[in-house]
Amino acid sequence: MSQTISEKILTRQSVDSSKVYAGDRVDVTPNSVLSNEMLPMVSMAKFFQTGAKRVAKNIVNNMYVILDHGGWATTDKMINFHELTRKFCHDQGINLNDAGGGISHVVFHEDGFVKPGYLVLGTDSHTVTHGAFNSFAKGIGGSDLVELMVKGTTWLDVPKTNLVKVDGNLPEHVYSKDLLLTVNGEKKMTWATDRAIEWTGSTIHDLSMEARLTMSNMAIEQGAVAGIMPYDDKTKAYLAKVPGNRESMPVNPDSEADYAEIFEIDASQLEPVVAAPHSPDNVKTIRELEEIELDQVFIGSCTNARIEDLEIMVKIFKGRKVKTRTLVIPGSSAVGLEAAKRGYVEIFMEAGATWAYSTCGACYGGSLGRLGPGMNALSTTNRNFVGRMGGDKTTKLYLGSPATAAASAIAGKIIHPADLSQYT
Repeated sequence: MSQTISEKILTRQSVDSSKVYAGDRVDVTPNSVLSNEMLPMVSMAKFFQTGAKRVAKNIVNNMYVILDHGGWATTDKMINFHELTRKFCHDQGINLNDAGGGISHVVFHEDGFVKPGYLVLGTDSHTVTHGAFNSFAKGIGGSDLVELMVKGTTWLDVPKTNLVKVDGNLPEHVYSKDLLLTVNGEKKMTWATDRAIEWTGSTIHDLSMEARLTMSNMAIEQGAVAGIMPYDDKTKAYLAKVPGNRESMPVNPDSEADYAEIFEIDASQLEPVVAAPHSPDNVKTIRELEEIELDQVFIGSCTNARIEDLEIMVKIFKGRKVKTRTLVIPGSSAVGLEAAKRGYVEIFMEAGATWAYSTCGACYGGSLGRLGPGMNALSTTNRNFVGRMGGDKTTKLYLGSPATAAASAIAGKIIHPADLSQYT
């Protein structure tokens, strides 16, 4: 019987190597595990309550803890969480990336913890990001992590899969964020609930890895448990630059794989869009919106803060000045360093933007860039629910592409990137 990518990966990682299909429940061993502040907040105490002393060896060797949500010692509680995490990781021999080093879903693949064909489990809903590397990457809870640390295995339900086929060339000023948000607007946030999404088509193969990462990142905003991209020469070339010697195990779906739903889209008909308050599926074309003055633009997060995103934005910022508060946070210290080498940091700061250290920051209402009541903001992040970046029901948060964010920062209001020429 034919299988989807998800079914093939979960078959490979099943404890008893049994062939599995959508609807099955299977015990699995992950190839790699990601955690963050969820470890000290939930999992660590529960781990010791089980009577366990040492984390399962197969998990220790493949686990990466990245302190990204709490910022650099922003509260007394977070200072304590970080200290507990440092000690636990040191004592157990677990890989740790300390505060300021980067955002989980940028650092994790930068440091070689995901390869094609992997089963990746992480204590953050945006673990789905790593499906861009042709892996099955899924968010799990703190108690699931405890089970992994104690037993080295856990169970998963094998999901049905929705297939999205995208063909055609993206028009000027349209990026993968616009493509993803357009699908959200048409299909809504529940269309893939508890399912995996597979992306295919000529447009997908034309996208860079950074652009694919943006789309897989927001699979969870479509309700999906995984957002899986195809393996191709671009995947191979990108991973050739990544450290480590982990083996790639690319997976293709069978030609007669069973899909729950198939959705086709013509990329050539797309235009720049934003997700309007208060949901990532409340999608409008920029031309539909009346002029919306902005109090703040936030450029960052695990969605759009990689070097390609910054390159798109810096071309817009160069020689211009922002007309609203603008905060730029690189996805990792490595991204920040590369941006500095290329002169991007200087251009951002000369334009009047604030450049900060790498952290989740304003994205979840944490440190740096929180919003207040009555404020309007545009962000390159992935969620715009009430209170997501602070504030209340009167706070209006819009989501857009790097180009839309940069152009809007220069204008001080939401504009189409094509209209930038009238602003200096």
